[in-house]
Amino acid sequence: MSENTQIENNTPIADSNFGVAPETPDSVETPDSVIRDIAHEFNVIVDSVKDSESNFTHDRFLRFAFAEPRRMAELLTLFSRHNSSLKAFLDTIDLKTLRGTKENFSNDKHTGSADLVFEADIKTGGVTGLYVGIIAEHKSTNKDNVLLQISEYYHHLFLERKKDVPVIAFIVYNGKDKWNPLAQERFANYPEYYRDIGFPFKVEFLDVGHGIDDAELKNISPFTLVALTAMKYIWDERKFEITFPEAAKHLLKMHNTDEGKDFIKQALSYFFWKWPHKSEEIKMDSPEAIANKGYESFAEHYVNEGIKQGIEKGALQEREKNEARISKIEDFLRSNGVSEEIISASRAIK
Repeated sequence: MSENTQIENNTPIADSNFGVAPETPDSVETPDSVIRDIAHEFNVIVDSVKDSESNFTHDRFLRFAFAEPRRMAELLTLFSRHNSSLKAFLDTIDLKTLRGTKENFSNDKHTGSADLVFEADIKTGGVTGLYVGIIAEHKSTNKDNVLLQISEYYHHLFLERKKDVPVIAFIVYNGKDKWNPLAQERFANYPEYYRDIGFPFKVEFLDVGHGIDDAELKNISPFTLVALTAMKYIWDERKFEITFPEAAKHLLKMHNTDEGKDFIKQALSYFFWKWPHKSEEIKMDSPEAIANKGYESFAEHYVNEGIKQGIEKGALQEREKNEARISKIEDFLRSNGVSEEIISASRAIK
């Protein structure tokens, strides 16, 4: 049974590695000939997309990319590294049971009451026991009424269906400007007594555009890497031109299948929807061309970051070694009757 079939049938996916990204081949050197083949394949996909009129807007791309529970689990796990509240939520549920509900899907799987709707079992509840409802709502602009909008979804998706379960709402934001709807005080114009009135669900805010950096994308699956790279840089065509082909290279190299190629195609459709005249700039360069351009590619960023961190770690170790040596010298001086004043003065000598 395919994963998509499992989702449509609300069947949990049994996998001990659920939510854990496979190892990416960054440490394996790819021959130039292979890179040329990948670049050619990528450019063929670009040519197949560039002349077609795209209506693949923000919300449709989120649905395409993260209706798959594995990728949604990966997205939540990624953000939980910096969000203690989200981590506390994930600690209560069994991620292997994350499943899309029937409200997730329409005829083209891109429309519905909310952007995405899931369920997951509580760890102690089991399949027939306790579970939680999950609403994922996407925003690309600052919408101060987003919580009221989610409240309407909550009513339609859960209360009207007599589903008395706790619900967690995720606002997935990849807008150009920084924004946090959770920082806004409710009923701010009313006396203090009323301000603790909340919504009947918890809310977590995931800022794709500003909350994660390139280094954090290193150890996720190629599909999620491509999706998040597209969403992260949709507003910056120059960064998209550099980063997206490098991200897509991992997908073509590891999953050279029709599904992988279609995923890249949909992500490019999303980009060309925003920047319709960028087809030539987005094409992947050969290794020689990249070397001559003088910019740092997505993959090179990881290598350079590793070198930088290695240098910093080495410098720290050297400082610690010097400090230990100085401490031993000071102990030796004290044992031979040298005063603390002289020992302290010697520390100032460069």
